Amino acid sequence: MSDKGVDKIIDHIDANAERETSEMLEKAREEAESIKKAARQQVEAEAHRILSQGKRIAIIEGQRIIAETKLKVRRNKMDAQEEAIAGSFEGATEFLEELAEKGEQDKRVYKDIMFNLVAAACEIVAGDEVELAFNKRDSSRFDEKMLDELHGFVKKRAGRDVSLSCAKVAIPCLGGVIVRDLEKQVEVDNTLEAKLNRLKESIRVDVAKLLFGDEL
Repeated sequence: MSDKGVDKIIDHIDANAERETSEMLEKAREEAESIKKAARQQVEAEAHRILSQGKRIAIIEGQRIIAETKLKVRRNKMDAQEEAIAGSFEGATEFLEELAEKGEQDKRVYKDIMFNLVAAACEIVAGDEVELAFNKRDSSRFDEKMLDELHGFVKKRAGRDVSLSCAKVAIPCLGGVIVRDLEKQVEVDNTLEAKLNRLKESIRVDVAKLLFGDEL
C-alpha cells in the first residue's frame, strides 16, 4: 500500500475517532447534566419533604401545646370554681351551726326549722310511735311543753296523730333530728349535716350559677 493510501486510511481513522470522541464527550456532558438535574430535583424534593414534615410536626406540636394550655386553664378554672362552691357550703354549715346555737339568726328561727324537719320525717314513716334523737343541746330544749307544741304541728302536717318521745341517748351532730319509727324500725336522718350533704349534689349547679353565671 502506498504512503498516500496509508495516510488516507489514517486520516479517515482520525476523523472517525475525533467524531466518535466528540460524540462521546457530548453524550457524557448530556448524561452528566441529566445526572446533575436529577440530583438537583432529588435534593429539592427531599428538602421540600423535610420542610413539609417539619411544618406538620410544628403544627401538631403547636396544636398539642394549645390543647394542653386550654386543658390546664380549664382545670385551674374548675379547681377555683370547686373551691368557691366548697367555700359556699362551708359558709352555709357555719351559718346553720350558729343558728342552731343561738336559736335565731337573720330572721330565721331554729325551732321552726326543727319542727319542719320532724314533720317531714313523720310524713315518710308510717308508724304512730316515733322517737326523736337530738344532740345534747337540743335534747334540753325539747321539754314536755315543746313536745306538746311539736305534737300539734306534726298532727296537722302529717294528717294523723303521732306519739312523740325523746331518745334517752343524745347523738353527735350540729343540730337537726333523727326520727325513728319504733313500730316499723325505720329511721330518717334529718340532722343538719345529713340534710346539707343530700342537698349538695342537687343544688350545687344552682350555687355554681349564682357564683359564676355563664362562665361555667
